[in-house]
Amino acid sequence: MRSTGQAPTKPLLAAPDRRRLLATLVPAAWPVISWGAPLAARAADLRGEPAVESISVIRSRLELQFAPGFSASLQAAARTWVRTSADAVARYFGRFPVPKVELLLVPEDGSGVRGGVTYDNPSLLIRVRLGRETTEAQFIDDWVLVHEMVHLVIPQIPRSQNWLHEGVATYVESVARGRVGLVSPATVWRVWAADMPQGQPKAGDAGLDHTPTWGRTYWGGAMFCLMADVELLKRSSQRFGLQHALQGVLAAGGNYGESWSVDRILSTADAAVGQTILTDLYRRMKDSSEPVDLVGLWRSLGVDGGTLNDDAPLAKVRRAILS
Repeated sequence: MRSTGQAPTKPLLAAPDRRRLLATLVPAAWPVISWGAPLAARAADLRGEPAVESISVIRSRLELQFAPGFSASLQAAARTWVRTSADAVARYFGRFPVPKVELLLVPEDGSGVRGGVTYDNPSLLIRVRLGRETTEAQFIDDWVLVHEMVHLVIPQIPRSQNWLHEGVATYVESVARGRVGLVSPATVWRVWAADMPQGQPKAGDAGLDHTPTWGRTYWGGAMFCLMADVELLKRSSQRFGLQHALQGVLAAGGNYGESWSVDRILSTADAAVGQTILTDLYRRMKDSSEPVDLVGLWRSLGVDGGTLNDDAPLAKVRRAILS
């Protein structure tokens, strides 16, 4: 999930230290930073000094902040999880998306990774809630942190086009985790086959740009990414896919700290692979309620639930997505 609210135009304090700002100030005059997370709630996470350390990932720096309440063993397990997640993202994009980002981990009762949000103001910050009883297996199975890190690749866009942000994050987190062995290819395809139909248009749909439902935002966006990836790999004989197109956005200076139009993002991505596939697909889907033939797509790719058919017409494309 990304923050899509309007941030204040001026910081309340000149001090650049976000940790001290959030830990000591809860001013009524500061508006909410996202529709779901007012600053007061985030400040409550930091009553007391957090434990802070720096993690390097391919010339980038993650400032890892443990809010009060972590045991030494949970800190150690979380540190490994952060490194593993960041490595999966960096391997997919060729580098970590931004030179510096803060990662605030907030403990709470229970187990598992409980949710995350990515903010861009006053500086790049990912906030993740983490159960104190989280097990090693739950850390390995987690997709939330990779999802939030992928958000760092796409520049800020209007709220009506949030489907691109959430779609890229939903799609790429599965691919990135699959490529480093955190999840098997069969599981990725099984989950996509089961969940992606939630992104199909329903009654009253007016296209991706005009239908901000949960299904269309997350899984409709993921369908857009899958269709683009398949078409790019088909046309290039598996040499170039969505990965290379998104790497082109990063190479052109795009990331979550910038504000770009969707047209600029997609045209930049297309230019990186010498195609117009993303732009053309956006023009088809942004105002249209036409459903995607997922049944035919799965058949062509050789996906039948958890069974993968290597004799299918697009089996090479399917393998290239996760290889």
